[in-house]
Parts: sequence; C-alpha cells; structure tokens
Amino acid sequence: MILRSTKWAIALSVSFLMAGMDSARAEAIKAYTAALPPYTIAPDLEMPGISHEILEEMSKRSGVTIEIEYLPWKRAQSMAQKTPNALLFTAARTESRETVYKWIAEFIVADEVFATTTEAVNSLEDARQLSRIATLGGAPREKRLAKLEFGNVQSTPDTATAARLLTGGRVDAWFTLSQRVLHAVKSEGLDPSTIVIGTPVGSLRLWLASNAEFDPEVAAKLAQAFEDMKADGSYEAIVSAYLN
Repeated sequence: MILRSTKWAIALSVSFLMAGMDSARAEAIKAYTAALPPYTIAPDLEMPGISHEILEEMSKRSGVTIEIEYLPWKRAQSMAQKTPNALLFTAARTESRETVYKWIAEFIVADEVFATTTEAVNSLEDARQLSRIATLGGAPREKRLAKLEFGNVQSTPDTATAARLLTGGRVDAWFTLSQRVLHAVKSEGLDPSTIVIGTPVGSLRLWLASNAEFDPEVAAKLAQAFEDMKADGSYEAIVSAYLN
C-alpha cells in the first residue's frame, strides 16, 4: 500500500512537472517595436502596419504565440537585447547591429528617396539645390542631411504633416523611405499619382530580429512561415494593401 502510494505520488509529481514545462513552452514570446509607419503603426487597428500584419500571420502559421508590444524605439531595442526570448521588428540590419541580434527574416527593403510633386530629384547634390526639404524629426534621414551640412531641412513631427507639406507645395521634397511616402499620401486621402519618386540614394534592409540567445528552433519555424507567405502570395497581398 505504501509502495503504491509512493508510485502514485511520484507519477503525480512528474505529471505536474511536465505540465509546467508545457506551460512554459506555450508562454507568449514578446515582440518589441515602435510606431514606424507604414511598417508598424499601432496595435488594435484594422491595418496596424505591414510588418505587424506579417508577424501576426507568421505566428498563426508557425504555431508560435507572439505578443506584440509598442514602445519608444530606443526602449524597444533595449528590451529585445536584454530579454532572451524576445523579438524586435522592424529593425534595419546594419554593421553595428550585426552581432547584437540574430536575424530571422528580411521583411522588406526600403529605399531612401526624395519624393517631389514636380521633376525627380535623383541625387543628394540635386537635393542640396532645393529651397526646402521635409524630414521626420530625429529620423536617420534628418541626421544624415545634418551630417552633410544641408541648410535647407524642415523638421516635421510625423508622416501626415510631411505628406501635407509636400502635396501642398510648402516644401520642395520629402526625404524619406519610398513605402513611407506612398502610405502617408494614401492615408491622408491625397492623390499618389502626383508623387514623383526619385532614384534611391540609399536603402535599408528591414528585418525581424531577435535577442542573441533566441531559441533557434523557434526562429526556424518563424522563418519557414515567412517563406511560405512569400511563396503563396499572402506576403505581397499585405504589402500591396498599404501602398496601392
């Protein structure tokens, strides 16, 4: 009788241990981001952003539970770096970040362009001759022009303001990402056919990244889900919904 009770107790303990392990596996993975339209806009929207929708679909297909959290961008990066089981999106893959994160899937390539409503501006030197160029305040493109000592930059607080300045003729160009200007114009109910996109003067490869200690098996599941989306056209459908 004592032996049976002992065996039962051991079996029950093992059962609880396994249940705890299963629960731990099922815990949601945190995915940190910031408001970076059109890639990430805001949670709880019908159209929360290109990358936001892509990651949600990857979660469904892979069976990996993901909880998306919006934070200021610097804090989002910090949280991803110090949380072992965490993701970061949409992050530009740069030399300085290469070993800081693991890189799971390249979500989109974003060209840096000068958008105008007149003739195309195809180089930094051509842009230097303009009277006024809109940039997003604090964005890498504003910092780039400042480093090059451009004296014709007008800082704007958000994409909607920049789009209105451009289409209203109050700036000569907007230095931004190609997808960003097209989405902003569309969102403001303006005519995208009036926008002239110049030759790219740079490009960013925007990725789903992870903490350096992220589980490689989970990363592989997510990467495969992304490849499946590209193969069946669902990836392109998401991107097109924001830009066309």
